[in-house]
Amino acid sequence: MPHSDHHRSTNPQGLWRQTALLRNSRGQDEAISIGPDGMVWSFIAGSGPDSAGQRLENLGLQADFVTVGRHSDDTLVVMAAQGLTLQYRSEIASTGSGYLHQRWTPARAVPLPEIAGAVGVRRLYTQTDFSGLRIALIVDTDMPEHGPSYVMACSQWTDQGPGPFILVPPLGAPKPAAPPAAAPTSTGFFRRIALS
Repeated sequence: MPHSDHHRSTNPQGLWRQTALLRNSRGQDEAISIGPDGMVWSFIAGSGPDSAGQRLENLGLQADFVTVGRHSDDTLVVMAAQGLTLQYRSEIASTGSGYLHQRWTPARAVPLPEIAGAVGVRRLYTQTDFSGLRIALIVDTDMPEHGPSYVMACSQWTDQGPGPFILVPPLGAPKPAAPPAAAPTSTGFFRRIALS
């Protein structure tokens, strides 16, 4: 049976995990990762046309899971989940010398839909295509009717952040009972004949 800490990854060696490497809106190589302290960090490698050197920044998001997406204006969005708490920060499109001092919006909470028996977010995903940025998450559940399972929730990004989530029904839900089989009758096409 899952419990609230079942999805957390212990990190006894102090390793960085779930690292995503990509180019930010200024063309710099950037890594987003969960640090040994359980916080999400950004590391700019100091490459690209507007390089200001290397920079390591704590984004102030506690996370069991992290993912990075891209807005239609090519800026990044960092999504972090811890338990049933989902937050994000968006890269601010800017130019000039103050860029590194105001790179991210403040952290914003994402309200999750009501999910019966929810235990915690198991995975986060983002995808950007012709329709914009989409977010998907898998939430572990534990319900007396069908035990441990999970639900998938999907959202389309809007100008105000994540839109409403659409839920995919839980896997492992009980199937409806089949009606009892009808007893054979002798009035059909075939008749039962008694042999003596």
